[in-house]
Amino acid sequence: MNSRERYRRAITFSGPDRVPLMHRTIPGAFRRHGGRLEALYERYPSDVLLSPSTRAWFAFKRGVVESSGALKGVKDEWGCIWDSLNADYLGQVFGHPLKSWDALAHFKEPEPTVGIDGLAEMIETVKADGHQHYALIEVGTLWHLTNWLRGFENSLMDVIEDRLEMYELRDRITSFLLKRVEILLRHKEHIDGILVNDDWGTQETLMIRPEYWRKVYKPAYAKLVAAIKAGGCFAHLHTDGVTDAIMEDLIEIGFDELNPQMSCMDIESVGRRFGGRVCFRADMDRQYVLPFGTPAEVAKYVERLYAAFGSSKGGYIGYGQINTDVPLENAEAMLVAFSRLQQPIAAS
Repeated sequence: MNSRERYRRAITFSGPDRVPLMHRTIPGAFRRHGGRLEALYERYPSDVLLSPSTRAWFAFKRGVVESSGALKGVKDEWGCIWDSLNADYLGQVFGHPLKSWDALAHFKEPEPTVGIDGLAEMIETVKADGHQHYALIEVGTLWHLTNWLRGFENSLMDVIEDRLEMYELRDRITSFLLKRVEILLRHKEHIDGILVNDDWGTQETLMIRPEYWRKVYKPAYAKLVAAIKAGGCFAHLHTDGVTDAIMEDLIEIGFDELNPQMSCMDIESVGRRFGGRVCFRADMDRQYVLPFGTPAEVAKYVERLYAAFGSSKGGYIGYGQINTDVPLENAEAMLVAFSRLQQPIAAS
C-alpha cells in the first residue's frame, strides 16, 4: 500500500495498513536544527506530498508587492497591507481596503488565477512522484479574508448588525473560491484533496455565536464542499481554536477531514461526540506539549489523540507542527510515537 492509498483509506475509514503521517514545519525549525531535522524526516517520511518550495501542503502563491502611500508594508493581491516581524509567520494586516463599506461598490477582487504558479508546482511535483503520495492543495480562505479586508472588529460588528454588505462580500469571496475550485478540478488527476483554511475559534470559544455562523457562513462552506466533492476530490478544513460548537455542522456539510487545534478543547469529549464520523488530522499541542513538555509527555499526547479518533478502520492522521521553539528530542518523540501506531493494525 503506497502513501496515497493509505491516506485515502484513513479518510474513508477503509482500513489503512497503518496510521498516515503528515509533516508540518515552520522554516525557522530547519534553520535551528538543520540536517538533524532533515534526517529525522527521512526516517519518518510524510504520506502527504509536500511543496518543494515551502515544505508544506501546496497552495496558490501569494501575490505581494511593496505598498505605497502612508502605510508601508507588503500589499497582497486583494489590496491588504501586511507587516511581519519575520518570514516564519504570515504576519498581520494593518491596512484594510474595505475598512469602510463605502469602498465596496468600487472594489474589484483579483482574478482567481492569481498565484496559479502554486498549482503548476503541484502538478510537476505529483508527476515526478508518480502520484505515490497524497496530494493536497489549499484553495484559500473565507473568514480570514473577510477579516483582512474589513478588519477583525468590523467583521464581528457586521455579524451583530446583520449588514447586507456582509452578505455581498461573503458571496463575492465564495464566488472567487468556487472559481478556483473549478480551476483545480481541471487537473483533478493530480489532486486528491482540496483544503479550506479558516480559523474560527479563540482559545475559549467560537469567534461568533454558533447560530450566527450557521446563518451567515455555513451556506458558503456548504457550496464549497459540494463543488469539491462533485469534482471527485476530498474536502479538508483547517480551523484553529475552540470549534466543537460547529463540528456537527462541518460533518453535516460533508467535510472529509478536519484539522482542529485539539489542545484548546477536551480531546476525549470531542472524540466521543465526533470520532469515527469524520477523519481527524488532530493537531498536537504546539503551545505547551511540543515546545515545553518532555518527550514522555509528547508520546502520551499522541496516544490520547489516537485513542479519541483512531481505529483499525482509519479516522486519524498523525500530525504536529514543528515550530522554531520545538526541541529536536520532542519532534523525534512525536514521530516515534506516530510510528508505533504505524505498525500493521489488526482488524477490529
